[in-house]
Amino acid sequence: MRDDLKQLLFAFDYALIEPGHADEAAKAMRNFVSAVKKVDKEINVSAISFNEGDEIKIINTPIEKVRLPRFDNEKNGTGACSMLDKTSKMMDDIGIRLTNTPEEERPSKIILTIIVFGRDNASKNCTYDRLREMIALQRDVYKWQFYLITDFSINMEKLGIAEDDTIIIKHVKGDWFRQPFEELSEKIVALLQQ
Repeated sequence: MRDDLKQLLFAFDYALIEPGHADEAAKAMRNFVSAVKKVDKEINVSAISFNEGDEIKIINTPIEKVRLPRFDNEKNGTGACSMLDKTSKMMDDIGIRLTNTPEEERPSKIILTIIVFGRDNASKNCTYDRLREMIALQRDVYKWQFYLITDFSINMEKLGIAEDDTIIIKHVKGDWFRQPFEELSEKIVALLQQ
């Protein structure tokens, strides 16, 4: 494994950002990317959204070339979230890709952050139990690190993600996203500097 190569994965329910909060979400993510880029490691980023149709694209992008998604100022109106299906599919796809990558070219650390507002209510192929088992396997056997940003602590319990690795979004007036992404960047930078 390449000790100098790290992989950040994001499963992000960004279509449910409340109207009026798109700019602050984009700013928080830009600040996160800027903070993580300062770490003296080669970092690749892959991301999916829960609400962008059924297709999942795994794009392995160096952090220096990350382009943030365009945030619309209007909700999609459905309230549907397929976090379980999309996150499990992403984990499967990354696992296959890593299996097909020569050992000496694999990243030495995989960090997956799930960002979800509310609860999963649109998944058809995966359950909380199944995703919790997948997370436990990747964490315990392959040493992946998992973080969760959510506004419902029930997600942490259902996914088996530790309280210390969960960041609760506080719906404060003015800026919902600054605090969670600052906290996430602190955790990830500290982990990458070990």
